[in-house]
Amino acid sequence: MTLDALLAGILFDQLQDVEAAHSSVPIQCTDGLFHASAAMYETLDESRVAFVANLRADHSLDSDLFPKKADGNMYRKMGRMRRRDFGAVMNSYDCKFVESIEWHAEGDSDEIMRIVESTSFIGKRRASGFGEVAHWTIEPSELDGLTGYVDEPLRPIPTERFTGDKDSLKVDAAWRPAYWDPANRALCYAPEPSL
Repeated sequence: MTLDALLAGILFDQLQDVEAAHSSVPIQCTDGLFHASAAMYETLDESRVAFVANLRADHSLDSDLFPKKADGNMYRKMGRMRRRDFGAVMNSYDCKFVESIEWHAEGDSDEIMRIVESTSFIGKRRASGFGEVAHWTIEPSELDGLTGYVDEPLRPIPTERFTGDKDSLKVDAAWRPAYWDPANRALCYAPEPSL
């Protein structure tokens, strides 16, 4: 998670407008590339956490989607009670326990603090009580959010735009918002995964 992605997510929750959220991120941006690193942390412990999602169809289901008997009839009529019984799906996620998360960025520190100070949870399962934040602090940094002390990438940066250590890891990654959009993916230099 890059700092600009975190801020854009918080701003989207407030503004309910993707473009407004991305344009309101108070971090320096050069041709779509935010000067904001990916999250850096040391994992203290790791586990898998399971969640159950219940999918209860309350609308008519297309009978063509269900297997048929040799005579073309459905095995069992999909009435309201049967539809209600469908749905318990279990998903498990990696859960990392960390003491602190650090980002490096160039931007308006007062505005960044204003955005994050009321945010109590971050991450994929924040609505389930994971990713609790004890407090936020902002400190000066020598790093620009793009490259580290030995010219390693601190975030995904397209290969043609990267000026650091060319022996760094290269991956196919999203490098600018909206990070979910495949159009924003490219071959990038990226930080090494945490071990």
